[in-house]
Amino acid sequence: MVSGQWPVVRVGCQLLVVSCLQLATRNLHSAFILPSALILLPLRILHYWSYLMADKFIPNGDMDFVMMAEKFARTIANEPARFTVTQADSDALSEAVVRYRTALNAARSGASRSPRTTRAKDSAREDAERHIRRLAHVIRVSEGVDSVAKASLNLRQRPAKAKTRKCPQQPPRLRFVRAQHEGGGATPLHELEFSEFETFSSAKPPGAVRVELFVDLISPEEPIPAWPGANHGGRPWYLRSFTRNPIVIVPPLSRLPMRVVYWARWADSTGNVGPFSATAVGWIEGGTHHMRLAPALGGAKSVPLLEDAAAPGPVGRDPTYSVAVLDAQYECLNPQDAALPSLPAPANAEPEPRRLEGPQASEAA
Repeated sequence: MVSGQWPVVRVGCQLLVVSCLQLATRNLHSAFILPSALILLPLRILHYWSYLMADKFIPNGDMDFVMMAEKFARTIANEPARFTVTQADSDALSEAVVRYRTALNAARSGASRSPRTTRAKDSAREDAERHIRRLAHVIRVSEGVDSVAKASLNLRQRPAKAKTRKCPQQPPRLRFVRAQHEGGGATPLHELEFSEFETFSSAKPPGAVRVELFVDLISPEEPIPAWPGANHGGRPWYLRSFTRNPIVIVPPLSRLPMRVVYWARWADSTGNVGPFSATAVGWIEGGTHHMRLAPALGGAKSVPLLEDAAAPGPVGRDPTYSVAVLDAQYECLNPQDAALPSLPAPANAEPEPRRLEGPQASEAA
């Protein structure tokens, strides 16, 4: 097998296993799992491999990097003058790549693998990356190197004016992980995770700089809303934006026990946003109730799902729940006002007029 084909085979095996597991969790018959996974495999490999190779000039994996470095050094060593590189720089690059290959083989071998060989491998990689990045910058900006030569080194020509990437129009995947309580006051904390829709990667897709999180409170008897504001009387509001996983936040608390539901959407640097994700169902919080598990975490009582998207849920929501949602929303959006104690009203509604004091009678005489 050609060494350059190994990353494609590895990614294909990983995606084949992921496809089988996803189909198995949907309770499909075992006879349809493998054929369906084989049908989806080429599309997943093409999408995932193009997504990785499009943005990574220097790969993260050691094996991927050593193959890229050897090809880069070999191409320059064949014709240094074509890339406006001196012979001394070409020889130094080749020696650095050879040292990294030797250190990598020693670190991967079972007989010689040790913390010392691992540190030597990391040091050799840093040295090889330094040579590659320096020569790549020189070749990219050089006017004497044509576009064909730059393409042979996988160097993309940078545009004169950077273009703003559009915000992704695919919703993110939002998952409620767990609820935890810390501190003496048992403050509830909710942990969520977001990922890219197609590749299930925790990295943000191109064009997205953050993910915006929205929340709503519903009564325990209401169906789970399919989108923000689907249920009658729903009042979803924006919590804040996040750039990294996991998301750990204090959920809004109401005076009554109410279930917390979340949505997320991608946003770019100019304020453009994408569609909302599917509903992430959290725990029931608020009031003085005991914790009840969400259905996905093994709760005894299953939450009814909204089968008909056209039906907006119960029309007659109890006004008590609506008032509790408004109170929780106000406290969440104005924490400084909620923390201030209420001052007692003055005894006299009208203030007493102030009198100017004159000199004493003895002093006036």
